[in-house]
Amino acid sequence: MIRLFSIEFWMVVLFFINFSLFLFIFVFTRKMNRLRTEQPSQFLDDDDDGSNENDQVRDTASDIMEMLEPLVKESRDAAILFDEQIKDKKRLLKGLNDALDSRIININLLLSRADAMQKKLEERQVEAGRAFADLPKERILDFSTGNVANQQNQILKMYHQKYDIDTIAQELAIPRGEVQLVVDLKKKFLEMEKNSR
Repeated sequence: MIRLFSIEFWMVVLFFINFSLFLFIFVFTRKMNRLRTEQPSQFLDDDDDGSNENDQVRDTASDIMEMLEPLVKESRDAAILFDEQIKDKKRLLKGLNDALDSRIININLLLSRADAMQKKLEERQVEAGRAFADLPKERILDFSTGNVANQQNQILKMYHQKYDIDTIAQELAIPRGEVQLVVDLKKKFLEMEKNSR
């Protein structure tokens, strides 16, 4: 699956947005404080005008702070919501990857069985001459996917119980190559999953 942007990319973007908002508010409040402290010293001579301008500066600063406060809250809420959505997407992707892994193993098992059946058919045709030449291949390659999935689960269960490949093949009465294929594919998928994190 092709990703346009990784989760880490979006987390970094959110961090920079929040950081820039914080920096803007910090610089703005420092400037307002500086204006507030400079204003009284400039207008000590004019009490009426100085207090009036100070009140205007304070009112303007408080108005701006009131306008910025909802923006900061909204950005924080958006970041939390975005984080929750990313976690949901990760869970969904993991479920889809597991289902896809299972399907791929099933397909490989079916292909392996088809190859084995084809080899057996060719061997029998050589031994019996034309006796099997008239049989349609569709009848010979008839097997169910449900049975394959069940065998796959049995193979993995026995492998996790520390049975070796030959014992598993003998117990389940399936070719050793199929057992080895299932185990190898499962190992590959687990490694790919670890590397993608």
